[in-house]
Amino acid sequence: MREQSTRLRQAAVAAGRQADDLRIFMGVSVIVAPTEREAQEKHRSYLEYASPEAGIAHFSSSIGLDLAAFGLDEPIQSGDTRAIESVSKAFSGWTRRRLLEQHAMGSRYPLIVGNPSQVADALIQWIDEGDIDGFNLTRILNPQSYRDFIDLVVPELQQRGRYKTAYQPGSLRQKIFQQQDRLPDRHPAARWRPAKNIR
Repeated sequence: MREQSTRLRQAAVAAGRQADDLRIFMGVSVIVAPTEREAQEKHRSYLEYASPEAGIAHFSSSIGLDLAAFGLDEPIQSGDTRAIESVSKAFSGWTRRRLLEQHAMGSRYPLIVGNPSQVADALIQWIDEGDIDGFNLTRILNPQSYRDFIDLVVPELQQRGRYKTAYQPGSLRQKIFQQQDRLPDRHPAARWRPAKNIR
């Protein structure tokens, strides 16, 4: 993740922006319970109902390839598609077997399983060592995945001072970038603003 973050921030600088103009959010799935044992049991239970084949069928649409056309251990070669190019490149050379293992829960995102403290440890490590700004929490069960996270993980993060305890006033841009509610002049979109003195 740190390598990806570094590449993204270097690309921003090369394009005339600042490295911290970007906010990088990573997809993650979480299975949490009050104890580690309960979380592991919940994980085993979910695996009984999950469909890795359905996961990679959905993934096929992301990379623009019919993965059913590849043998289990045949390296997948991505070509030119109209799909998500960065995802297609990232998984080029993988086999269908490896994708099925990764999509055991139906998602390509990293999975964290544990008690609230263990989940918080993992999330904080991703942020601190991966140089990311936050997460796009994916659901395994809806609404249970979100409810478990809110009830168990958020208080743990708040106790450690790593998650807000109240909402601040202002727009999303102000909250994320700690700036005025307007793109900075250096942003590429700023050139589309009307001239200040047009009458």
